Amino acid sequence: MNKISVIHRLYAGFGLLCVIIVCWGAFNISVMSSFSGTTDKLTSDVFPLSGLIQEMEAHRSETAKYVVEVVSADDPEALDARLEKLSNSIERLRGSGDTLLTTNSSAMFPPLQAVNRTAQSQLSKLDRSTDALASLKARVLSVSDAVNTGLTEFLANNGEIKRTLVREGTEPAGRDIYIRDLFTTVMENLANIELLVMQMVSTEDARQLDAIVENLRFNTQTIEQDISALVEEVPRLDGLPALVTTFLSAVNDQAGIISQYSGYRQRRLELDNVAREVEEKLAALASALDEAAKTVSDRASASVFTLDATALTSEKLVYWLLPVVVLLTLATSFRLGRMISRPLQVTQAHLAAMAEGDYSQVLEFPACGEFIDLKSSVNRLSEAMATVLGSLQQAGSDISVIASGNARFAREFNERTRTQSDELGSIAAA
Repeated sequence: MNKISVIHRLYAGFGLLCVIIVCWGAFNISVMSSFSGTTDKLTSDVFPLSGLIQEMEAHRSETAKYVVEVVSADDPEALDARLEKLSNSIERLRGSGDTLLTTNSSAMFPPLQAVNRTAQSQLSKLDRSTDALASLKARVLSVSDAVNTGLTEFLANNGEIKRTLVREGTEPAGRDIYIRDLFTTVMENLANIELLVMQMVSTEDARQLDAIVENLRFNTQTIEQDISALVEEVPRLDGLPALVTTFLSAVNDQAGIISQYSGYRQRRLELDNVAREVEEKLAALASALDEAAKTVSDRASASVFTLDATALTSEKLVYWLLPVVVLLTLATSFRLGRMISRPLQVTQAHLAAMAEGDYSQVLEFPACGEFIDLKSSVNRLSEAMATVLGSLQQAGSDISVIASGNARFAREFNERTRTQSDELGSIAAA
C-alpha cells in the first residue's frame, strides 16, 4: 500500500476533492431542480387552472347579474338588449367551461374532472332555464300594459258604480228602509270587491290568489240581484245596469280582466319560479366552482408546503453537510500537503547535517511511494559518504605516519651529511 506513487496519491486526493465538489454541485442541482419542478407545476398547471376557475366565476357572476336585469326589464326593447347580454355571458361562461374541461392540466386533478362534469350539466340546465325565462318574461311584458289598463278601467268602472249609487240612491234610501237595506248591501259588496281586488293585487301566493279570485266571483253573484232590485225601486238608477254588466263581464268572463290578471299573475309566479331555478343553478355552479377552486388551492398549498419542506430539508442538510465537506476538504488537503512536505523537511535536515560532515544519522520518516526510494538512496549515500570519509581519514593517518618517517630520515640524513662534511673539512684542513 505504501508503494503507491505519490503522484497517484495526489491525483487521487485531487480527484476526491473534485468528487466532493461535484457531489455538492449535484446536491444543489437536485435541490434547485426540485424547486424548479414544483414552481413549474404551479406556473404551468395550478395557476392557469386557478385563472380559468376565476374567469368562470366572473362570467357566472355576470350571468347572475344579467338574469336579475332580465327579470326586472320593463319594456320589450330593454328585454331584448338584456337577453342579448345574458346570451353572450352564458356563451362566455360555456367557453370558459370548455377550456377548463379540455385543458391538459385538468387531467392532473381527478376531483376536478367530476366538478367539470357537474359544471357542464348545470350549464346545460341553465340554457334551458334561461330560454324559459326569456319566453315567460316576453309573455309577461306583452300583457303587462293591457292588464294594468284593464285593472284601471275595472276600478274606474267600480268607482263609477259607487258614485252613481251615492248620487242617485242616497235620497231614496233615506226615505225607504227597504231601499236603504239594498243600498247598504250593494255598497258593502262593492267595498268587499275592492278589498278583494287589492288583496289579489298584493298577494304573492298562487293558491291564495286562486282563493281570492273565487271569493271575488262569489261576491258578484249576489250583487247583480241586489242592484237589479235596487234599480226597480229607484228608476233614476237606470244607467247602472250597463255599468254592472261591464263589471260582471270583467269579473266572470274568461276574457275578463280578472281572468287576465290571474293568468298574468300565474305567469309572473312562473317567471319568479324560473328565475329562482336559474339562481339555484347558478348557485350550484358557484358551489362546483368553489369546490374546483378549493381543489386547485389545496394542490397549490400542497406544492407550497412541499417547497417549504424541501427548503427546510435543504437548509438542514447544508448545516450538516457544509461543515463535513469543509472538514473533509481540509483533511484531504492537509494530508496531501503532509505527504510531500514532511519527507522534504526531514530530507532537507538530513542533507544539512551531511553537509556539516555528520554522516552518522539515518534518514527516517513515514515514507510512501517515491519517497521510499528517496529515503533508501539518501541512507545509502550517507553510508557511502561515511565509508569514503573513513577511508580518507585512514589514508590521512597513513600519510601522516609516512610524512613523520620521512622527516626523521631527512633529519638523520642532514645530520650525517653535516657530520661527513665536518669530517671532510677536518681532513682537508689536515
